[in-house]
Amino acid sequence: MTTATLDHEQRLATVPDLFRRLMARPLQSLTRARLPASEAVYVFYQEDEPIHVGSPPHLEEQMLAPSLRLALAARVHRPSRGAPRISVSEPTPRPGRRPPIKARWLSVPDGDDRLLLELYAAQTLGLSVSHPRVRAELAAA
Repeated sequence: MTTATLDHEQRLATVPDLFRRLMARPLQSLTRARLPASEAVYVFYQEDEPIHVGSPPHLEEQMLAPSLRLALAARVHRPSRGAPRISVSEPTPRPGRRPPIKARWLSVPDGDDRLLLELYAAQTLGLSVSHPRVRAELAAA
């Protein structure tokens, strides 16, 4: 076996552990300010259902559009005495509008590891992949 083959096999052997770490991350609502890691693999959810796997910069913006707005509602309370208070909560969903997208993500600095994790997560969760390298390979086949 060549060194490149061993390196590739070692890289593949780490992917299930990366996936377990990704799925153990907390689920959080997303806003424009909370897509925090550019070197990360994200699993996006609509309510509790995983709907997409991706990593920046090739995320499907149209799919994320409902979340690219303020995901918190602020309200000012003016008591009869004392200073006003501000409370922050999740916004009330409007009829017919999808709730904000939620996601869990794992930072993966190496681009090849990130791609492998994206593919593995999508396959494991039964989702499609929109990574440009994957699309290019499928188009060439």
